[in-house]
Amino acid sequence: MFFSEIIGQAALKKRLIQSVKDGRVSHAQLFFGPEGAGALPLAIAYAQYISCTGEKNDDSCGKCPSCIKYQKLVHPDLHFLFPVNTTASKKDDPYCDDFLPEWRSFVLQQPYARLNDWYSFIELENKQGLIKEKESDAITKKLSFKSFESDYKIAIIWMAEKMHDVASNKLLKLLEEPPDRTVFLLVTENIDQLLTTIRSRCFPVKVPLIADEDMINALQARNGVDATRSAHIARLAMGNYARALELINENEDDGTTLSTFREFMLAGFKNDIQSGLKTIDTLNALTREKQKAFLEFALRLIRENAVKHFNHAELNFMNKAEEEFSIKFSNYIKGNNVAELADEFNKAAYDIERNGNSKIILLDLMLKAGNLLRQYAE
Repeated sequence: MFFSEIIGQAALKKRLIQSVKDGRVSHAQLFFGPEGAGALPLAIAYAQYISCTGEKNDDSCGKCPSCIKYQKLVHPDLHFLFPVNTTASKKDDPYCDDFLPEWRSFVLQQPYARLNDWYSFIELENKQGLIKEKESDAITKKLSFKSFESDYKIAIIWMAEKMHDVASNKLLKLLEEPPDRTVFLLVTENIDQLLTTIRSRCFPVKVPLIADEDMINALQARNGVDATRSAHIARLAMGNYARALELINENEDDGTTLSTFREFMLAGFKNDIQSGLKTIDTLNALTREKQKAFLEFALRLIRENAVKHFNHAELNFMNKAEEEFSIKFSNYIKGNNVAELADEFNKAAYDIERNGNSKIILLDLMLKAGNLLRQYAE
């Protein structure tokens, strides 16, 4: 992956390139940033640049044996750790290495994709992905050997916050006493979920949201979206390229989510248990990651309607269907219930993440949300 393939981030790319030219490559670096900003592809491009053996100015040469292998993510000195679990085709407590063919295909197709996209790609169904203790043992063994071709051995740990506590502590020992000429690139969207001791031993690399201008240019050049629509999508995506790609192909998927949210909130508002249970059954049939995605969508829409209620149109980021829905819905989202609604939806997401009974959690949420809407109905 080349730096030229990374959307925007010009200042950050320049700094990373200069660190290699100056011979100041820290052995442990933490790439952190919000979803869709490009922390993973940026880390891979950086790793490729470090390992490039050709002439490199502002990017990898793309012609040397190292670059050719990096373009396929098959370089023998490049190692990956990422969340996995058992699937229908991999039932015997699999390692990351068991998913390497799928991982390479996934990253090359969707470098800006999200965790839920990865879970769907490997058909993880209702399980949570995890970087287990044994992965730390495996990577320790790999990195103890001399490099095969490159000057550096590079380990990229994607979604490092998904490491088991034991795995985190073993990684900590590696970071404190790293093998010779080894670089660890940790990638996370939730830096606060990492052990403080791990964060303190990594050089921080903050990946900001993609600037609107860069997003607009990328949508036009890569996706063939016209200038007017690109500007609209960039505004709604708010620096998240994964979200921008969704917006390009919106309608059916977003329409279904909006319809489900409408039914969910209406059933709660009317205290219509029978109708609400039908909607909850639909949500309960989804994987836990998709249930969490629905709750995140709900939180965003609640926020947008709060902004709309207080007449700050310049701060609204809704598509046409959401705006039409919000003409009436925003009347029930007020200063007195916004924080409580957000708390209830966040609590439900937290409980679902920890394998609580989804049906009970969602029913409880529906009734509480409906009660909060009724309290402030005009």
